[in-house]
Amino acid sequence: DLLSALIRTRDEDGGRLSPDELIGMAFLLLVAGHETTVNLIGNGVRALLAHPGQLAALRADPDGLIDGAVEEMLRYDGPVQHATYRFAATDLELGGVTITAGSSVLVALAAADRDPARFAQPGPDVFDIRRTGPGHLAFGHGIHFCLGAPLARMEGRIALRALLERFPDLAGDPEAGPPDWLPGTLMRGVTRLPLRW
Repeated sequence: DLLSALIRTRDEDGGRLSPDELIGMAFLLLVAGHETTVNLIGNGVRALLAHPGQLAALRADPDGLIDGAVEEMLRYDGPVQHATYRFAATDLELGGVTITAGSSVLVALAAADRDPARFAQPGPDVFDIRRTGPGHLAFGHGIHFCLGAPLARMEGRIALRALLERFPDLAGDPEAGPPDWLPGTLMRGVTRLPLRW
Protein backbone atom coordinates (compact mmCIF):
# COMPACT_ATOMS: atom_id res chain seq x y z
CA ASP A 1 0.00 0.00 0.00
CA LEU A 2 0.99 3.64 -0.26
CA LEU A 3 2.05 4.10 3.36
CA SER A 4 4.21 0.97 3.25
CA ALA A 5 5.85 2.29 0.09
CA LEU A 6 6.55 5.62 1.80
CA ILE A 7 8.15 3.82 4.75
CA ARG A 8 10.43 1.80 2.41
CA THR A 9 11.25 4.57 -0.06
CA ARG A 10 14.78 5.92 -0.16
CA ASP A 11 16.13 8.87 -2.14
CA GLU A 12 19.28 8.85 -4.29
CA ASP A 13 21.48 9.34 -1.22
CA GLY A 14 19.78 6.54 0.74
CA GLY A 15 17.81 8.95 2.95
CA ARG A 16 14.37 8.01 4.21
CA LEU A 17 11.44 9.94 5.55
CA SER A 18 11.74 10.59 9.29
CA PRO A 19 8.97 9.43 11.65
CA ASP A 20 7.68 13.03 11.84
CA GLU A 21 7.70 13.30 8.03
CA LEU A 22 5.81 9.98 7.76
CA ILE A 23 3.18 11.18 10.26
CA GLY A 24 2.85 14.44 8.34
CA MET A 25 2.47 12.57 5.05
CA ALA A 26 -0.12 10.19 6.54
CA PHE A 27 -2.09 13.16 7.88
CA LEU A 28 -1.91 14.89 4.51
CA LEU A 29 -3.04 11.79 2.60
CA LEU A 30 -5.80 10.74 4.99
CA VAL A 31 -7.29 14.11 5.86
CA ALA A 32 -6.48 16.37 2.92
CA GLY A 33 -6.53 13.62 0.31
CA HIS A 34 -9.39 11.42 1.48
CA GLU A 35 -11.62 12.99 4.12
CA THR A 36 -12.16 16.15 2.08
CA THR A 37 -13.23 14.24 -1.04
CA VAL A 38 -15.56 11.97 0.93
CA ASN A 39 -17.26 15.06 2.37
CA LEU A 40 -17.38 16.83 -1.00
CA ILE A 41 -19.34 13.86 -2.35
CA GLY A 42 -21.60 13.50 0.70
CA ASN A 43 -22.32 17.23 0.94
CA GLY A 44 -22.92 17.35 -2.79
CA VAL A 45 -25.44 14.53 -2.68
CA ARG A 46 -27.22 16.21 0.25
CA ALA A 47 -27.38 19.51 -1.65
CA LEU A 48 -28.73 17.87 -4.80
CA LEU A 49 -31.41 15.96 -2.89
CA ALA A 50 -32.43 19.15 -1.07
CA HIS A 51 -32.75 20.97 -4.42
CA PRO A 52 -34.69 18.61 -6.73
CA GLY A 53 -34.76 21.12 -9.61
CA GLN A 54 -30.97 21.25 -9.63
CA LEU A 55 -30.78 17.46 -9.43
CA ALA A 56 -33.18 17.11 -12.36
CA ALA A 57 -31.15 19.60 -14.42
CA LEU A 58 -27.92 17.70 -13.70
CA ARG A 59 -29.51 14.37 -14.61
CA ALA A 60 -30.84 15.88 -17.86
CA ASP A 61 -27.45 17.33 -18.90
CA PRO A 62 -24.60 15.69 -16.97
CA ASP A 63 -21.99 16.50 -19.64
CA GLY A 64 -22.83 20.19 -19.62
CA LEU A 65 -23.44 20.66 -15.90
CA ILE A 66 -21.21 18.30 -13.90
CA ASP A 67 -18.24 20.71 -13.73
CA GLY A 68 -20.43 23.58 -12.55
CA ALA A 69 -22.24 21.27 -10.13
CA VAL A 70 -18.98 20.25 -8.43
CA GLU A 71 -17.84 23.88 -8.18
CA GLU A 72 -21.18 24.92 -6.68
CA MET A 73 -21.07 22.01 -4.21
CA LEU A 74 -17.63 23.20 -3.10
CA ARG A 75 -18.89 26.76 -2.68
CA TYR A 76 -22.29 26.02 -1.18
CA ASP A 77 -21.27 23.41 1.39
CA GLY A 78 -17.56 22.72 1.07
CA PRO A 79 -15.84 19.99 3.09
CA VAL A 80 -13.42 22.32 4.92
CA GLN A 81 -14.97 25.00 7.13
CA HIS A 82 -11.82 26.96 7.87
CA ALA A 83 -8.17 27.08 6.89
CA THR A 84 -5.27 26.76 9.27
CA TYR A 85 -4.31 29.85 11.25
CA ARG A 86 -2.57 32.66 9.39
CA PHE A 87 -0.19 35.07 11.09
CA ALA A 88 0.09 38.72 10.09
CA ALA A 89 3.65 39.65 9.11
CA THR A 90 2.88 43.36 9.35
CA ASP A 91 0.09 45.56 10.65
CA LEU A 92 -2.79 45.66 8.20
CA GLU A 93 -6.43 46.59 7.90
CA LEU A 94 -8.86 44.07 6.49
CA GLY A 95 -12.56 44.77 6.18
CA GLY A 96 -12.31 47.71 8.53
CA VAL A 97 -10.53 45.67 11.22
CA THR A 98 -6.94 46.36 12.24
CA ILE A 99 -4.78 43.24 12.50
CA THR A 100 -1.48 43.81 14.24
CA ALA A 101 1.77 42.13 13.24
CA GLY A 102 2.10 38.73 14.89
CA SER A 103 -1.64 38.30 15.39
CA SER A 104 -3.25 35.07 14.32
CA VAL A 105 -6.33 34.98 12.11
CA LEU A 106 -8.55 32.01 11.42
CA VAL A 107 -9.85 32.16 7.84
CA ALA A 108 -13.46 30.94 7.66
CA LEU A 109 -13.69 29.46 4.16
CA ALA A 110 -17.33 28.47 4.60
CA ALA A 111 -18.30 32.02 5.56
CA ALA A 112 -16.29 33.51 2.69
CA ASP A 113 -18.13 31.28 0.22
CA ARG A 114 -21.44 32.70 1.46
CA ASP A 115 -20.33 36.35 1.25
CA PRO A 116 -23.30 38.34 -0.14
CA ALA A 117 -20.96 40.97 -1.61
CA ARG A 118 -19.14 38.30 -3.65
CA PHE A 119 -22.01 35.96 -4.52
CA ALA A 120 -24.84 38.43 -5.05
CA GLN A 121 -26.43 36.68 -8.03
CA PRO A 122 -28.47 34.56 -7.57
CA GLY A 123 -27.62 35.02 -3.87
CA PRO A 124 -25.08 33.40 -1.55
CA ASP A 125 -27.54 30.98 0.04
CA VAL A 126 -28.94 29.76 -3.27
CA PHE A 127 -27.65 26.42 -4.60
CA ASP A 128 -27.30 26.92 -8.36
CA ILE A 129 -25.21 24.51 -10.44
CA ARG A 130 -25.30 27.02 -13.33
CA ARG A 131 -23.75 29.79 -11.20
CA THR A 132 -21.19 31.96 -12.95
CA GLY A 133 -19.01 34.68 -11.58
CA PRO A 134 -16.26 34.73 -9.00
CA GLY A 135 -14.78 31.49 -7.79
CA HIS A 136 -15.04 29.97 -4.34
CA LEU A 137 -12.36 29.56 -1.68
CA ALA A 138 -12.98 25.87 -0.88
CA PHE A 139 -9.40 25.08 -1.96
CA GLY A 140 -7.87 28.18 -0.39
CA HIS A 141 -6.06 30.85 -2.41
CA GLY A 142 -2.61 32.00 -3.47
CA ILE A 143 0.33 30.24 -1.85
CA HIS A 144 -2.15 28.33 0.32
CA PHE A 145 -4.08 26.88 -2.64
CA CYS A 146 -4.67 23.13 -2.31
CA LEU A 147 -2.26 21.08 -4.40
CA GLY A 148 -4.87 18.33 -4.70
CA ALA A 149 -7.61 20.56 -6.14
CA PRO A 150 -7.50 19.07 -9.68
CA LEU A 151 -7.64 15.53 -8.29
CA ALA A 152 -10.48 16.39 -5.89
CA ARG A 153 -12.49 17.96 -8.70
CA MET A 154 -11.96 14.92 -10.91
CA GLU A 155 -12.89 12.51 -8.10
CA GLY A 156 -16.02 14.54 -7.37
CA ARG A 157 -17.10 14.57 -11.02
CA ILE A 158 -16.50 10.84 -11.47
CA ALA A 159 -18.17 9.77 -8.21
CA LEU A 160 -21.24 11.99 -8.52
CA ARG A 161 -21.81 11.17 -12.15
CA ALA A 162 -21.44 7.42 -11.53
CA LEU A 163 -23.76 7.58 -8.52
CA LEU A 164 -26.49 9.39 -10.43
CA GLU A 165 -26.16 7.11 -13.47
CA ARG A 166 -26.10 3.90 -11.46
CA PHE A 167 -28.95 4.94 -9.16
CA PRO A 168 -31.41 7.05 -11.18
CA ASP A 169 -34.00 6.90 -8.37
CA LEU A 170 -31.56 7.94 -5.63
CA ALA A 171 -33.39 9.78 -2.86
CA GLY A 172 -33.08 10.60 0.80
CA ASP A 173 -34.57 8.10 3.24
CA PRO A 174 -36.62 10.15 5.74
CA GLU A 175 -37.70 7.00 7.59
CA ALA A 176 -34.07 6.31 8.56
CA GLY A 177 -33.75 9.61 10.39
CA PRO A 178 -31.55 12.63 9.78
CA PRO A 179 -27.87 12.49 8.80
CA ASP A 180 -25.28 12.23 11.56
CA TRP A 181 -22.80 15.13 11.43
CA LEU A 182 -19.05 14.95 11.94
CA PRO A 183 -17.94 16.40 15.26
CA GLY A 184 -15.53 19.33 15.33
CA THR A 185 -15.09 22.56 13.45
CA LEU A 186 -12.54 21.77 10.72
CA MET A 187 -14.39 19.34 8.46
CA ARG A 188 -18.02 19.67 7.36
CA GLY A 189 -19.78 16.48 6.45
CA VAL A 190 -21.82 13.59 7.71
CA THR A 191 -20.83 10.22 9.09
CA ARG A 192 -24.19 8.79 8.02
CA LEU A 193 -26.39 9.85 5.10
CA PRO A 194 -29.52 7.66 4.79
CA LEU A 195 -30.45 7.08 1.15
CA ARG A 196 -32.65 4.76 -0.88
CA TRP A 197 -32.86 3.82 -4.53
